[in-house]
Formats: sequence, C-alpha cells, structure tokens
Amino acid sequence: MKLRLLILLCAARLLCGCASYQYRIIQPSAPNPIVAKQPVTVHYDPLDYQFSKYHDLLAMNITNSTDEQIVLMGGRSFVVDPKGESHPLRDRIMGPHSFTGVLLPPIPFSYGYPAYWGWGPQWSWWYGPGWYGPYWGGWYGPGYYGPPPVAYEQAVTIFDWEWKTGLVRLHLAYDRKGTTFEHDFEIVREQEK
Repeated sequence: MKLRLLILLCAARLLCGCASYQYRIIQPSAPNPIVAKQPVTVHYDPLDYQFSKYHDLLAMNITNSTDEQIVLMGGRSFVVDPKGESHPLRDRIMGPHSFTGVLLPPIPFSYGYPAYWGWGPQWSWWYGPGWYGPYWGGWYGPGYYGPPPVAYEQAVTIFDWEWKTGLVRLHLAYDRKGTTFEHDFEIVREQEK
C-alpha cells in the first residue's frame, strides 16, 4: 500500500511539475525572438543587447563596443510592468569596450538583523522584575546561549516590481558625448509550450 502511494505521489509530481517560463521579444523584431534555453542577441545601434534567463529572471547584458563612454540615464529610462505601473531604472556607466548587466525584474535588497526577542528588563510572574533571557528567563545572556537568530527584512523600493506573466515595455535613454539616444523594447513573459 505504501509503495502504491509513493508511486502515485511521484507520478503526480512529474505530471504537475513547476511551470517553466520563456520570454519573447516583440519589439524590436529579432530573427529568433524566444529567450528560453539559448540567449538572444539584438543589435540596436550602437549597442548590443544579449537576453538570457537567469534562474526565473530575464538577464539583459548591454555591450558598448564603441571607443566612447555611454551612460544609461536612469532618470529618463523606465520600465512599465504588466499592471501598467512605471518604474525608474538606476544609472549605469559603460566604459569603452565594456558591458553592464540588468536583471528584469531586479532582485529586491534584503538585510539581516539580530532578532533579540525577550532580552532585557521584563516582568516575570514568578520572579518579579528583572533581566531575563529568551523564553525561559535565564540570567546568562547571549554569551551563554549563543548568538541570537537572524531575521531578514526585504526593502521594497520604486525600482522593484513583479513579473509573473504579460507584456513589459522597456524604455532606455542614453548619453554619448552630450548626444542622447533612446531604445525601446517590448517583451512578453509566457509559460513555455
């Protein structure tokens, strides 16, 4: 009976599985617009863009093959997420013959802090006021019990957004020796077929 249940659970997991997603570049048109297992390169004069999957995100490498510095102006660039909300991009400086990477959507910043729960002056119904430790009211402190556990907090900013499925519009504005130029992309995230 246990063997049958185990086989049934394994079969259900194989049939359901995790959904796998691909990205399709709508604008500008590319010869192979599907970013799944293989990266897709798009030339948008004077830059080259290489799109690839990075875990569950879309990685975009922007290559500057010119002899001049090119600046991605974050204040004039934006992403419109599938819900229609605009998000700014951060400034990027690309030196001559170099590249920069951008993740879409960006990974939100997380920070850890010690979770001091229970340390400090407290009231115990048995002992009265005093200095008590975590849960059980010890007098020894963190040196005896070890370091406190770490809690993590995620800092969500205007740069952060989600992309489950749907169309994203990307507008990139650049500065090259005082001259500005712009590139536009439309990319769809969809379930692989």
